[in-house]
Amino acid sequence: MNAPSSQVVRSEAHATRSTPPGGRGEEPHIIARRPPCEGPHSPVEIKGGHCAGEVLISRRRRFTKSGGVAMIPMHEADLQTRWESLLRDLFNEALHNLAVEWPDTQSVEVSYRELERWDLDFAQSLLLQPDLHLEASKQAVKQVLVDEGHGAMDPFIRIVHLPSDQTRAISHLRAEDLSQMLSIDAVTTKISGVRPRIYIATFRCSSCGHLSTVHQPNEQELIQPMLCDPIDGGCDRKARETRFTLVERDSRLINTQFIELQELPEQMRGGIQPERILCIAEQDLCGQLNPGDRVKANGVLFIRSQRKGGKDTPVFDIFLRIHSLERQNVPLEEIVITEEEVREIKDLARRKDIYEVLTRSIAPSIYGMHEVKKSLMLQLFGGVSRKNDDGTRSRGDIHILLMGDPGVAKSQLLSYMAQLSPRGRFTSGMSASAAGLTAAAVQDANADGRWTLEAGALVLADLGLAAIDEFDKMNEGDRSSMHEAMEQQRISIAKAGINASLQTRCAVLAAANPKAGRFQPVSDVPFTAQINLAPPLISRFDVIWVMTDVPKTELDTAIASHILATRKSGTSETLISEGNALDPSRGVSQAKTTKEGEEILDTNLVKKYVAYAKRNVQPEPTKEASEMLVAYYVETRQQGGAGSDSIAITARAIEGISRLAEASARIRLSDTVELEDAERALRLTRLWRMELMGDDFDETTLQTGKKPNARSKERMILDTTRDLSANSDQGIADLNAVLNELDRHGLSRADAEDLIERMVTEGKLLRPRGYDTLMVA
Repeated sequence: MNAPSSQVVRSEAHATRSTPPGGRGEEPHIIARRPPCEGPHSPVEIKGGHCAGEVLISRRRRFTKSGGVAMIPMHEADLQTRWESLLRDLFNEALHNLAVEWPDTQSVEVSYRELERWDLDFAQSLLLQPDLHLEASKQAVKQVLVDEGHGAMDPFIRIVHLPSDQTRAISHLRAEDLSQMLSIDAVTTKISGVRPRIYIATFRCSSCGHLSTVHQPNEQELIQPMLCDPIDGGCDRKARETRFTLVERDSRLINTQFIELQELPEQMRGGIQPERILCIAEQDLCGQLNPGDRVKANGVLFIRSQRKGGKDTPVFDIFLRIHSLERQNVPLEEIVITEEEVREIKDLARRKDIYEVLTRSIAPSIYGMHEVKKSLMLQLFGGVSRKNDDGTRSRGDIHILLMGDPGVAKSQLLSYMAQLSPRGRFTSGMSASAAGLTAAAVQDANADGRWTLEAGALVLADLGLAAIDEFDKMNEGDRSSMHEAMEQQRISIAKAGINASLQTRCAVLAAANPKAGRFQPVSDVPFTAQINLAPPLISRFDVIWVMTDVPKTELDTAIASHILATRKSGTSETLISEGNALDPSRGVSQAKTTKEGEEILDTNLVKKYVAYAKRNVQPEPTKEASEMLVAYYVETRQQGGAGSDSIAITARAIEGISRLAEASARIRLSDTVELEDAERALRLTRLWRMELMGDDFDETTLQTGKKPNARSKERMILDTTRDLSANSDQGIADLNAVLNELDRHGLSRADAEDLIERMVTEGKLLRPRGYDTLMVA
C-alpha cells in the first residue's frame, strides 16, 4: 500500500464548456470553472481573472451568437447561503436527529438525487467543484445547528447516490477525472489502523512566544511556518532566525485511515491484473470497512508526484480522498438481469431436463465426469444460509473437495467454475499472497512500516465461490484458520493492535493431489493418509470425490477423441488478437450445443440464472422431504460401520445433504424442497460415499485418518500398556512385557513396534524413563 509522497501539486485551473447540439435552445448542463485538486482542505487558487473561492454556475442562460454562455458568479459565501437554504428546506429532521445523537453520529447523508430535484445547476456544480461545495456545506451545517439552538458542533455532509455517469473503474481513471466528485465500485483489500493526523497545526515562536496556525494538507509532511507573521502580532523573524515548536493541545487533530481498494472481478477481462488505488478516509469514515467488503466509494481524486532519488518526477500517482461510503453487500446485486432474461430463466426452470442441460454446461470441453459436474452444478446454486433463534448461524454454501491423480482435469474444472460463478475467484494454496487463503496482518514496507489488514482469497470471494488449487500445499497460517473460515465462515484476526472478524461466506471448491504422486486403492490405504490434509479439515467438505486415472480402452478412446475434436474446433488466439477471427467465448447466443449436438447454456446466462435464484429463492423443506432425509440418517446410523467404534454418518453430514436438496430446489426456482430434491441429494451422497470408502463408509476414519483395523490395534496397545502400568510398583510398563503380551493376542512384534513408535510421536504414549519404558499419556 504505497502512501502518498510529500509533494503537493497545484494544477492550473481551467474552464469546462458544454455546447448544446446544433447550438439551439437552453443549456441544461453545468458550466463551471474547475478548481485545482489538492484535497478538500487545500486553498483554492483560480487564475484568469476570477478570485479564489469563486464558483461559476450557469443559470440556464441562452447561448450568445458567438457560442458563449452568460455566467453568474457565485462566491463561497453565497454558496454557503445556498447550502443553508437547502438544509433548512429538506433536512431539518435529519439535523435534529444528528444533534440528539451527537457525537455518536457525526454526519448527515444527502442524496444527490434530492439535490437535483432542488436545483439541477447547483447539484451539477457540486460534481465539478466538490472542494468548494464540501467546505461550504460544512460551514452551512454548523451555522444551521447554531441557529437552531443546538450549540457548537462540527458535523459533515456526506453526498451519496451520485449519478451513474460519475462511476469509474479504477483502471479507467484518467487525468480529466481529477478534481471531480466521482464514485468507484471496488472491493476492500487492505486497511491500516486508525491514526490521528494534525489538520490545523499551531506553532509557538521561541523568540516572542507568538502562536501561528498552519493548515496541513499533506499526510506525510508537517509544514512549519516560514515567518512569525508581524501582521498577526509576530516578531517578523524568519524560520532560519527562530525556532517554531508544535503546540499539540492547541492544534486540531482528525482521525485518518488508509484504505486500499481493488477492482471488482466482474469489471475485468480474463487474465488482466486488477488495479488498486490508495484511499484516505477521515473522521467518522474511519473504521467502517473491513477487507473483503464491497463498497461504492464517493470522493475526489488528487495527485502526488512520484519521487526517485529524493527528487520529484513529472509522473504522478492518483489517490482518492473518500467523502462518503455506500456498502454493497447485497448478494450479487452487481449482476444486472433484464426482464427478458428473467422470463428466459423462468422458462428454463420449468424444463424437465434442466438439470441435464446445466450439468452439460459446466466445462463442456472436459469429457465425462457427469456426476462430479452434477455436484458442481448444485454447488453453484447453493443452499440457504440461516440465522437461528439462539444467534448461531447455519451455512448454506456447499464445500466440495476433488482429490485425484495428476492429469484428470481438476485444475481445469476449478478454473471454469471460478469463471462461471458470480464473484468467483481462482487461487492456489501454493502461490497465494502474503495474506494467504484467509487473511493476515502484514507490515507494509511501502507505508512506513504500518501494520495493515490484508484480505486473502476466501475473504475476497465473500458471497461467491473460491476455487483453490493445490489445497494440500497451503501455508501453516492458513491451515490453522481454514476450519473457522469454512464452517463458521468468518476469520478472526488479532495481531499488531488490529482486531477484526472478516466474512468468508463463500463456497469452497478445492483440489488436492496424493502425496505419493498417484492414489492407491482406498481398500489398502485410507485416502486421508494419502493427502497432506488433516482429517478434521477434510470432514468440513460436503462432497468428496476421488478421481483416479485408470486405463479403460473404451473410455480412453472417447476422451482422446473429445480432446482432439475440441482442439480442432477451437479458434486460434493469434487470429483473435489480430482481429481476423471472433472470440467464440464472447458470443451473444444464449443457447449453444456440444460437439455431440447436445444443448448447453451460455456462460453469461448461467451466471445470471445463479444470481437470480440466489437472490429470489429461499426454499423450505416440505414435511415429506424432511421425513425422507431423517429416515436415511437414522437408517444409516443403525447400520454402523466396519468397526465397533465406527460411525456411518454424523449430524454434520445430514446438514450437507440438506444443502444439496435446497440447491436442487433453487434450480427449479421452487420455494419448497420436494421429494425429488431430497432424492437427488441422497443419490449423489450415496454415490460419492460409495466411491470413497465402499459399502462400509466410516465417519470415524474420515475424522481420524485411520481405518477400523488400525484403530483396533491402537486400542489394544493402549489397554495393554495401561494394564501393565497399573500392575507395576512404579506405574510404568516395560516395553518387552508390552510386546510379549501383544504378540500373545496376535499382533506381531514388528507391527507393534512400528505402531508404538507412531503413537509416541503422536503423543498418545510416553517413554518416561528411556526407550524400554512406556506409559499412557
